[in-house]
Amino acid sequence: MDKQERLPKMVEQDLDARGVSAIFGIIGLFLLLVVSVIKGITVTTVTFSFLVTQLPLLYQAWRRMKLLRTFNEDEEYQRLVRREFLIIVTMFASLGVFTFLTKFVLDSMQELLGVALIGVIPLLILYVSMDRKLREADPEHVTNRELRQAHRKQKISPDRRQS
Repeated sequence: MDKQERLPKMVEQDLDARGVSAIFGIIGLFLLLVVSVIKGITVTTVTFSFLVTQLPLLYQAWRRMKLLRTFNEDEEYQRLVRREFLIIVTMFASLGVFTFLTKFVLDSMQELLGVALIGVIPLLILYVSMDRKLREADPEHVTNRELRQAHRKQKISPDRRQS
């Protein structure tokens, strides 16, 4: 399947996942509000709410992995797609560890921020480099940049400019 066939499917899937993701985000913010009213705003409540609001990232990554795996049967490409998903799962798990540390070890947001940056930044760098590796494994791979550009083009399509 070439890039021109993949791109519309990825845009459609991404838009579908964003709708469900918005629901998760709203639930997370609602939980923060409820817990904050009951217990007050603490480092733990903020961290827990941040963790809940990150569920959409995990959901979108899972949907993306399932879709990408349908595009190319090559074992190397399949392995890289799974690895990209595992990086996001690891980021989510590390946020859970940070929540645990905040509850039982750390006292302040500065400490939490320091630990989070040390744990998450390397994973973000690794995630960004995965796009390049996927492109090397499959020249028809739609990169995150190309997907963002397709979203922008869809927003300013001729149908919308005329109205």
